[in-house]
Amino acid sequence: MIARGTARPRPASSFELYSWFFMRISAIIMVLLVGFHLFYMHLILGVDAIDFEIISARWSSPFWRLYDFFMLTFAWLHCTNGVRIVLDDYSHSQGWRVFIKSILYLFAFIVIVLGSYVVFTFQP
Repeated sequence: MIARGTARPRPASSFELYSWFFMRISAIIMVLLVGFHLFYMHLILGVDAIDFEIISARWSSPFWRLYDFFMLTFAWLHCTNGVRIVLDDYSHSQGWRVFIKSILYLFAFIVIVLGSYVVFTFQP
């Protein structure tokens, strides 16, 4: 309990505040992106119609490539931020926390780079 008249110390940075905002904004963006993706791919086109030709035709448009890139990027960054928060809650040693988070960030970077490579270099 904080004594009356004393203020809580200000955090050194606003990273956690921006992280909190990012989780809310990215969740809204992902609901829209993934919701439209599911609606278009599964209801408009139909699950039985999705094959290599459909994806090739879809990715011939820069719009769909950017759409899928944003969906991939927001999903992985949202996921990485959530796992980072869980790691902060459950890893008590500062050394292990830094090590595990470094592995997490490296893995997220590799997945986003490889996914982006596939999306932008795909040749039908």
